[in-house]
Amino acid sequence: MKMNGEDLDSEPTIYIHEGSELLSQLRDQLVLLPELKDLNPSCDIETADVGEPGITTPDEEHKMRNILRYHRSIFLGDGNAAPAPARGVVCDLDVGDAKPVAQRSRSVAPHLSMKVYELIKKLLEKGLVEHSESPWASPIVIVLKKNGVDIRMCIDYRVVSMFIKLSNYPLPVIDVLLIGFESAMWFMSLDMASGFWAIRMTERAKLISAFVCPFGHFQWVRMPFGLKNAPLVYQAIINNCLWGFVRLPPEEEAEVGQDVLDFLQLECPGEGVTEEKVPALTDTMTVFQRNIPTPSHMGPVLGRSSYIDDIAHGAVSWDQLCEDLNMLLFRLRYRIIYVSLPKSEFGKRSIPYLPHEISAEGIRATPKIAKGVQDLPFPNTLKGVQSFLGSLNYYHKFIEDFPIVAAVLYELTDEQIRSKRDLSRAKESFEILKRKIVSTPLLRHPDRTKPFVIIPHANRWAACAVLGQEYDGVIHPVRFTGRVLNDAELRYHIAEKEVIAVLRVLQVSRTLIEGCPLVVYTRYSVLKWIIQSKTADGRCVPWGVILSHWNSDIRKVKKEKDGLAAIMGAGITPREHLDEVAESLVPAKGLVKAPPVISVEMLEDDFEGVVLSFDGAAKTSTRKGSCGCVLWKLPGWSVMEAQGFIMEDVTVNDAEYNGLLKGLQMAREKDITELVVVGDSRIVIQQVQGLINCHQPNLQRKLAECEYMKEHFTSLRLVHVKRDFNQAADYITSKTLVLDDSWTVQEEDERRHLE
Repeated sequence: MKMNGEDLDSEPTIYIHEGSELLSQLRDQLVLLPELKDLNPSCDIETADVGEPGITTPDEEHKMRNILRYHRSIFLGDGNAAPAPARGVVCDLDVGDAKPVAQRSRSVAPHLSMKVYELIKKLLEKGLVEHSESPWASPIVIVLKKNGVDIRMCIDYRVVSMFIKLSNYPLPVIDVLLIGFESAMWFMSLDMASGFWAIRMTERAKLISAFVCPFGHFQWVRMPFGLKNAPLVYQAIINNCLWGFVRLPPEEEAEVGQDVLDFLQLECPGEGVTEEKVPALTDTMTVFQRNIPTPSHMGPVLGRSSYIDDIAHGAVSWDQLCEDLNMLLFRLRYRIIYVSLPKSEFGKRSIPYLPHEISAEGIRATPKIAKGVQDLPFPNTLKGVQSFLGSLNYYHKFIEDFPIVAAVLYELTDEQIRSKRDLSRAKESFEILKRKIVSTPLLRHPDRTKPFVIIPHANRWAACAVLGQEYDGVIHPVRFTGRVLNDAELRYHIAEKEVIAVLRVLQVSRTLIEGCPLVVYTRYSVLKWIIQSKTADGRCVPWGVILSHWNSDIRKVKKEKDGLAAIMGAGITPREHLDEVAESLVPAKGLVKAPPVISVEMLEDDFEGVVLSFDGAAKTSTRKGSCGCVLWKLPGWSVMEAQGFIMEDVTVNDAEYNGLLKGLQMAREKDITELVVVGDSRIVIQQVQGLINCHQPNLQRKLAECEYMKEHFTSLRLVHVKRDFNQAADYITSKTLVLDDSWTVQEEDERRHLE
């Protein structure tokens, strides 16, 4: 059954508008045809970019150039060349039992027809496409470049891609490819030449890839750029080349040069191989399906993978780099995988890669990419904001407080942007992020022989952290990470948010830091308490389980001047400066007033001051109640004064309020002006804090008394704790109710019992 574009709600006519907008929308859905200036470029090996002027010696450069000359057959020059087909690999497309779909050709403006013709003609001449009678047909899309004259021709495979089964072959994680350079002094980068065109198409893949244009019906003979599964097919063959899993079938290995076979220590099959012994390589049979293992001596070449057609490598010495390059080029010749000479660099102090700049010192964001971001205006649509944030996600590990600054942009709606309503914070966030990406710090290469340092930081709406390492007494960043807090986490105490920041580092960098000692600098004692406490419950339990697996040294810093600021490198911002920047960028979720839920055990180990604990109880049947309050002197938790009071005609909440008021009066009589108050009554604590409303008249009067009492203190911090951590005040309250009389703790044994 054939279907046209109207049946599939596809665009039936010409699709021409400004190029950057169309490409940004359909980048992952169109096959983009590169410009074909020269499909057979000559290659002058003497133009290879080798060495560093003023650093490398003529002898060193001569040694590397000799290697390139020896393997000159594997290099191609400038332009999008059509390489010879790679050995042992084909591109196959599986659509299951899907019926063929034939979409009609889209019209092309007369003044653009000749450009389309020239492109199709070149593809035919070089055997990249051929005429087709396939039941499949996908239309072309013409994209005008910004100059309004030149074009980009694409094939709209969106419909076909819905039927093609996705390969499960994995692409490498880019962050993983950027590590492993800590001991390298010299670098090289190789870009495979028109790599996808080196892969032959199976017969059924040719039919499925067919496309139509005003000049006819064509199908691909070689794998096109952008086709679904194409990157995965190419990644598979490059990985096999670099790691050496399976070898070529004998009939193809017989075509390999003798010098290559000798270097790889492979015996040439020769004429003794017969068709009966070795099945022929069919269109649907790759080296992986033949599964002939390589000899044990033919192991990894570089000890690292590529990212599709980009290979980067570093070595400790020039001689080692030359040796690695020679081995790599022999492997590439064995598979016939060509290298673009103009796009490759050899023997450099730094190289561009994915797109980062790698050197012996560390990793930077590519300056060219950063400059492109700098000139961007504030987007006019939500899609534009999302595109900007998406581009920064690639570099978020370079931006120290990315979740703090970007949170306000993530909250924008399309209606807000189009109406231009209250965008001041969003625009400020946008400009700050642009400045940060232009001035990204150097990230050091992670060294697993040294301890890693974690410096967490959190505010009302985000938790972020620095993962670093110490060099010459100074902490340098390895990467930054963080995230915006969810609605439940917004109400956590700031100390607990710092725990979230640490857990984020452990999650994101687990494979990098696992097995290495960690040093964590934190402003609170919560982290150490969670690991060591035997009474932790709730969310602290899973946190403690995760943290207990790590070899961590928790170091508490009260203020930056305590020493942390002095050992932080230039790439790490002091914590108080991060807070200053954040004050003008508060997102909507940052306006939520969070209750400081924290237990007494989480008070700092070196806390000095006075703590008031209070409690209240009442009998429902008699409405008789009691309250108890204890003043503690810290450190040491010694009892300054403890009293119990009996009351008539009260509820439990009345009794709790009375306990707080009696305790405040005790502190006032002792001329205490700075006080930490703890209690297990959520209602009383949060009403006094202003977090919940008070509607009952009897409690409103008590609340007014508390507000009056608060004026007598210069600092009054109220903390809600679990009942388990308020046992002393609970004991006083219970005993008072049993005695049915007010009393004061005076006996030494009673004091020791409380302590």
